[in-house]
Amino acid sequence: MEVLSPKKKEIRQLKQRLLYALLTLSPPLTQENELPPQHEWLSTRQLAEYINEGVYRARNLLLEMVANGDAIVSHGSVKNSLRWYPAATEQQRMVAARRKNGARTF
Repeated sequence: MEVLSPKKKEIRQLKQRLLYALLTLSPPLTQENELPPQHEWLSTRQLAEYINEGVYRARNLLLEMVANGDAIVSHGSVKNSLRWYPAATEQQRMVAARRKNGARTF
């Protein structure tokens, strides 16, 4: 078992809290199993406030989560803010689309 430094533990916990916020507060997929419009996704500020951290720290953590495949970021800023969505939902959408088209999933 890997022993984490206190700083790495803190970062892991913050990312877990961000992921929980994304999964519970994000709008649901549309009826067609598509992602909702990006202007409905959560803003950096909303997520930062949820985990009680600064906007810049939350943004850096969220960008790491995007790099790890845990979150999706908007293509550009919406109302001067990046928007975020859980990647797990995107994976669920892709699986549903494959099933709808008759493809097998493993």
